[in-house]
Amino acid sequence: MTIDLPPALSQLVDRLIDTGRYADESDVVREALRVLEHQEFDESPALEPALLGGVRSPHHPYDASVLERIRQTTRA
Repeated sequence: MTIDLPPALSQLVDRLIDTGRYADESDVVREALRVLEHQEFDESPALEPALLGGVRSPHHPYDASVLERIRQTTRA
């Protein structure tokens, strides 16, 4: 498979390889596809609305009672 990238993305791939985290271009593309797959298929479609709802809701202090309530709901 041959992939043509615009210069900016090609430079990004080169920079990522230069960090030593990736051995070559194929490693970068594989990781990018894994991340894309996770975003497209693994994340709940309800996640974004839930996060936005949380951001928009009134602030409640986080204390031990909140942590205990979270623990109780995850045990159920």
